[in-house]
Amino acid sequence: MTVTEIAIIQVHAGITDSTLRDTFSRAITVQDAWHARAFPDRPSSASARAVACFRGIDDETQILLTTSWGSVEEHWAWILSDDNKQQMEGSDLTKIIANQGPPNQPGGLILFHLDTNIFGNNQATTGKDVIALLDSPVISVERFLVDTEKKDSFAATLQKVEASMEKVVHPHLVRSGRSVDRETGGEEFVLVSGWSCVESHTQEFVASSQSFLYSQLVGIASSEETQHYRRFL
Repeated sequence: MTVTEIAIIQVHAGITDSTLRDTFSRAITVQDAWHARAFPDRPSSASARAVACFRGIDDETQILLTTSWGSVEEHWAWILSDDNKQQMEGSDLTKIIANQGPPNQPGGLILFHLDTNIFGNNQATTGKDVIALLDSPVISVERFLVDTEKKDSFAATLQKVEASMEKVVHPHLVRSGRSVDRETGGEEFVLVSGWSCVESHTQEFVASSQSFLYSQLVGIASSEETQHYRRFL
């Protein structure tokens, strides 16, 4: 099952876009080469694997990395590989990343996987008159924690919200997925939307009639967090 990696990293304050772009570009090249050796029968370029890096708009020290993987296990094979370990120990990445602890532990990055290919070739599946999520000037990433007994109700409402939001965000896209990593504390769902600017989301959508369903969605969730990002690589 194809999954989407979502990694949220904190970098030190004052790092420029140019430094981020150069540093992560070198790291991605190493990953591309490893992927080509590990899976020689599959496309291994960054574009084929929907690799992208985003920077927080409200908090520029927050970086979101995403990649499509064939499975969670496949991604962990990369994380545990010598190539990745050597890179983390001796590259410029260590100079800019603030949270270098184990994933999802105090002092570490946030890492989880969604059960669908969120950032894959959107245009191929929806038509050429749309702007793919990776090409949107701004994306919103909304994380919802949901009590287990409410997950079916939430999932049904989320489907309706997606259909409703598509009318507002067009030609941008809306996609959602569920975390496959969470073992305790309920379920986590993520809603990703493309926007022309942050205000299109925080003002125009909020003021539209389509926001009514969204308020119902938030009411079902036990918590919700929204961040806006712009792509730099």
